[in-house]
Amino acid sequence: MGQLKELLYTIGELFAAMVKRVLSWFLGLEFLNQAILINGITAFFAIILPVGKYYIFETWFEINNPQAVYLIAIVFIMIGTMYIPVMAAFVIRLICNLWYLLWLFVVSVTGSISHAPYEISSGYFFNIAAPVIYLILSGLYYFSKK
Repeated sequence: MGQLKELLYTIGELFAAMVKRVLSWFLGLEFLNQAILINGITAFFAIILPVGKYYIFETWFEINNPQAVYLIAIVFIMIGTMYIPVMAAFVIRLICNLWYLLWLFVVSVTGSISHAPYEISSGYFFNIAAPVIYLILSGLYYFSKK
């Protein structure tokens, strides 16, 4: 029983050290980079929430975002570009987020999320908010460094 306690204590210490290291890294970032990381929460909701719903067979069915994998990639790109020159980071961020918004606009205009008639759901607005916020924060970061 003593070995189990020691093992759990060691695992707890390791976890606490990892949390402390991540928190220290986060607090060491500039404010706008912190905001970019926090916007990952908005992107997370955009990924997990349905973008549409339709009523068939006396029940509601939800439609997930078919391009959510690209928003996951955008989150990683936003984090990864913190470590490259500001101009290159701005261009990469701009292209990725504008491409995603363009895709969302095309899907909206063509109504191609589903072949069934559907209503827009809350996740759709998170899909707009995440890249728009990323664009705003990227622009602010770029112009603050310029």
